[in-house]
Amino acid sequence: MRLRTLALKFLKIGATGFGGPMALIGMMHRDLVETGEVSEETFSEGVALGQMLPGPVALGCATYLGYKLRGALGATVSAGALLLPPFALMLVLSPLYLHYGTVPQVGGFFKGVGPAVIAIIIATGWRMGRKSITSYRGAIVAAAVLVAALLKLHPAILVIGGGLLGMLLAPTPRQEASS
Repeated sequence: MRLRTLALKFLKIGATGFGGPMALIGMMHRDLVETGEVSEETFSEGVALGQMLPGPVALGCATYLGYKLRGALGATVSAGALLLPPFALMLVLSPLYLHYGTVPQVGGFFKGVGPAVIAIIIATGWRMGRKSITSYRGAIVAAAVLVAALLKLHPAILVIGGGLLGMLLAPTPRQEASS
């Protein structure tokens, strides 16, 4: 993928990715995985790495994907392009919100955004889960991490714990040969 194309994709995601990090992850999935430009495995690695590192998950994922596609320059372009639109919008919208934020319609708008974001997160999780959880071992890891997440464990612990559980449940070479 050319750097210009990479920049345009992430500018579009950054400019239209309302709803927080998982909404952005969903858009990256649609624009990169579902178009065949990035494999599901590479995308899942990017999401996992983004979860483990400090900072925004979507930014970590975008940086990883940019690196996989075009090296260090691709990582820089992806991260910068993803961040530029919301940064510019915040510079413009912050003064407007401070002035008009108490208008009832503005408050109603933000109350409608929350459920929409949750729906996007669920849809993204469903799409990724159907492609990522392909065995009973994967289902066990997903169920264990879900329970741990509901117990409000730190996301880094969830990701590392899921990885460790996956290692423990991975079939041995003998088990693979017999199946």
